[in-house]
This record gives sequence, C-alpha cells and structure tokens, in this order.
Amino acid sequence: MKIHPKEVKARVLLHRRIGPDYFRLRLLCPEVARPAHPGQFAMLRVSEWRDPFLRRPFGFCRIFSPKGRRVRPEDEGAVEIWYKVVGRGTALMSQIREGQRVDLLGPLGKGFWAAEGKKQAILVGGGIGIAPLMAWAEELQLGRRKMKRPPKISEEAQEVLILIGGKNAEEILGVREFKQMGFEPQVATEDGRLGMQGLATDLLERELLTQGPAAAAIYACGPIPMLTRVAQIAEQFDVPCQVLVESRMACGIGACLGCAVKVREEGVPKMSGAGDFLAGREGAPPECGGEEGGGGASREGLIPLIAEPPPFRYVRACKEGPVFDAREILWE
Repeated sequence: MKIHPKEVKARVLLHRRIGPDYFRLRLLCPEVARPAHPGQFAMLRVSEWRDPFLRRPFGFCRIFSPKGRRVRPEDEGAVEIWYKVVGRGTALMSQIREGQRVDLLGPLGKGFWAAEGKKQAILVGGGIGIAPLMAWAEELQLGRRKMKRPPKISEEAQEVLILIGGKNAEEILGVREFKQMGFEPQVATEDGRLGMQGLATDLLERELLTQGPAAAAIYACGPIPMLTRVAQIAEQFDVPCQVLVESRMACGIGACLGCAVKVREEGVPKMSGAGDFLAGREGAPPECGGEEGGGGASREGLIPLIAEPPPFRYVRACKEGPVFDAREILWE
C-alpha cells in the first residue's frame, strides 16, 4: 500500500538534551505516526520564521502508534527524533520549546524490511546513527513477543543484537533506552573510555567470527566510512545487509534531486572497445587501414569511444531509500 505523506503542525511533547550536542524531540502527530515505519523519515521546519527556508530531514527514533501496545496515553500518536547540533539550522532547532507547534512533513522514504529465514538481526549504529535503529529494534522485538506458540524452525523469531560505536563516551547514545527495552547493547569507543576500544565494525567482525554468519542479517546506520566498512564485512561473510544512508536534501519528495546515491547498474550492454573511434568533424567512421595504408582515413581529429560505460546510475535517497541493500550501492 502506497503511503502518502502528510504536512501537519505537530505539537512538541518533549524536548531534552541527551548529550553535549545531542537532543531528543518528541512530536504529537497521529497522521504521521500511524503509517510510519522504522527507517523512514520526516522533514522538519526548524524555524517558524522561514529562515532557514528549507526543512531538515530526520529519521524516526521512536514511533508511538495511536492505540499501540505499551504506549503511555500521552504519547499515543507521537514520533521521536534525535539530532545533533552541527550548524545554524539545528542550533535554531535546539531552541524549540515544549508546547510549541512545528511544521512536519512525513512519513517519507522506504524503511527497513525483515530478512527472510534469519535467526539473528545485528543492528550496527555509529554516533547519532543509532537513533533510527532504535525504532527498528523495537519493531523486531514486538514481532518476537507476538509469537505466543513455539515457532517452527523456518519461522523462528530473530534474536536482536545491538552494536554501538563512537569516538568517545559522549558520542555513545541509546544504551539506557535499549536496556529498558530488554536488550544488552555492546559498545566500542575509539579512545577506549567506554566498552571495547575500537570501532562498531570491530564489534561486528568479532561477532561474525565468533557466532558464525550463516543465520545473521545486518542493519546499519552511521557515517559513510562506517557504512562502507559494514558493507565490506557483509560481503566478506556473505551476510545480507541493509544500510540507512543519510543524505542532504531540500524537499524530501524526489523533486530537488539533491539526495542522489550511486547504485550499481545491472544489465548494461557494453559499448565498443577502446580502439574504436568516431570522426571528429565529418561525422563519418574511419576507413580500415592506417594513415599510410592506402585509402585509410587519418586518425587525426577522431574521438576515442569509452571502452565501457560507468557501471552505475543515480537514485534518490528520499524515494528509493534511505534504506538500501548494501550490495546495490557503489561505495567510493
């Protein structure tokens, strides 16, 4: 079923600082929360004065569906986003007050989907990238709890493993919230002050080497270098992997084309070899034979053809993504 995004005036239920530069923002918007799915996002206008003019994209950290189970009455129909202050727009956003109404457009994009026949879901988050994975972890957990009878082997509920990485302890988010959900997240920091010293991808490699990759599926969100490494590890161990790619965008609906992502182009026929030429001005192909071969045209002024077209195309993160199969993306 196709979901049509709604533009609403969402009421701010909660706005709290959760780190030196990190905030959580909970918004009451039943029209958005009802169809929203983990991995999707919304476009938020950060200032009521239309300056900055463009909305900012934010993934859903929590989705409190109307009449959902284990949802406090005051949170029914709300969504929550986490963000980091990195520029003028998010600095203005940090001044939003509880009770205020903000302009919100959503839900947008394509979210996560469950991998078939996998017993373990490994969620890998770097920095603020852990936020959209929280909603997905909660969705997977809810799927486990819905299974009242012992499942068959082919229908076994997935075990959910949370791996979080950051430069230091201040950049590790969500540990308390994950524990309240019943998870035991593993943590890695580059300075070693919290958890294992290293990267979230080091935790991922260790897990796949220890437990084996046969029944695992990976879901990741974070900086592009981290996602690139996650994709490499997934390919090395032959594990299905979905990545949420955060891109700059102006509209969120596919019109501005500012969120282009390179993906592999499949089935493109090869062009002529590098030795083929096009006539520069005359528009006629060169004759057989060399310059001194009698009757052959000179190669001067001819344009060499590219041996093979670039094996990629561009797609829009706001429409075809932001969640992609990691094997589709052309990592650079």
